[in-house]
Amino acid sequence: MELQVNQEIFARGLQLVQSVVEPRQTLPILANVLLEASGEVLRISATDLEVAVRMAVPAVVSAPGGITLNARKLYEIVRELPPQVVKVHVQENSWVSLACGGAGYKVVGLPKEDFPAIPEGGGESEGRLPAARLKEVIARTSFAISHDEGRYALNGIHFALQQKELRLVATDGHRLAMASCALEGTTQATGIVPRKAVQELLRALTGEEWVEVALRDNQFIARMSAFQLVSRLIDGQFPNYEQVIPRGHPIRLVVDRERLVAALRRVSVVAEERTKPVKLSLSPGQLNVTASNPDFGEAQETLAVDYEGEAVAVGFNSRYLLDALGPVEGATVVLELKDPLSPGVVKGIEESGDLCVIMPMRI
Repeated sequence: MELQVNQEIFARGLQLVQSVVEPRQTLPILANVLLEASGEVLRISATDLEVAVRMAVPAVVSAPGGITLNARKLYEIVRELPPQVVKVHVQENSWVSLACGGAGYKVVGLPKEDFPAIPEGGGESEGRLPAARLKEVIARTSFAISHDEGRYALNGIHFALQQKELRLVATDGHRLAMASCALEGTTQATGIVPRKAVQELLRALTGEEWVEVALRDNQFIARMSAFQLVSRLIDGQFPNYEQVIPRGHPIRLVVDRERLVAALRRVSVVAEERTKPVKLSLSPGQLNVTASNPDFGEAQETLAVDYEGEAVAVGFNSRYLLDALGPVEGATVVLELKDPLSPGVVKGIEESGDLCVIMPMRI
């Protein structure tokens, strides 16, 4: 294999795929990226046997072929090279020479035949949507993914392709986030996409491209013009989230998002570190945000609001509130409350179905 590739493009491609590689591997080949050259394209692939990604970058290919090289070291080398053309030449016994400007390297690789096969995308249950829109709905839900490895079915996002709609739901048992968007598709399918695949997909969703998504053969597939991700789905039963979403809260408060975020950040500074509890006390004309810590002190901030209903107070984890408020578009948000023992709902002013349900805390 022999080719020439732009250093900046090569570095971006390696950066995108090498994050899939785990620091510690049971198989030496899994520490490598696969380089395959043909036509006018260099394909860079990496996998941990659960998630696989492939990035295609333009290259001048003199001799097609393939080789695998250590992912971390190759990225470190290419990242430090000058912004010129990188010449890659595979020599005998899987040795590879890299040259750029006045710098040259000779590194040892492993044959491409040793690299695990990466499934090709395509098939049933496909849909199509703008990459920016998919990134938005992932951002509105991914913060609620559980990190409790004992609750395996919650360690990802539930994707539901519903013909003309894509719905994403994530929960960790303390909060639930749901978001949806329009989808160009004609089939229905569901699956739980693991957290790592979600994180890798977020890194790739840039620009004005469209992305195709598919659920088939226990796999999630996302494809763009130069990028593909294939991941195993989580084998588990996702909770019936429709039963968790409260209906008909009697208290509905519209509040300025930035003012509420700022108040929560200021007040939670004194809150206990592990759960960061804050108390929201709503009364006619005002919302009072308070926090206290017996080892440090207390804080409170009052926001003027348009509210004339009954007084109610409820405690929440302030981190959960801030996570829910962060991705909401628009200057105002809606808080729906019932009583101190009932979950609260955070959503945008538009009734689009996107929301976050947060369980209360006793304070």
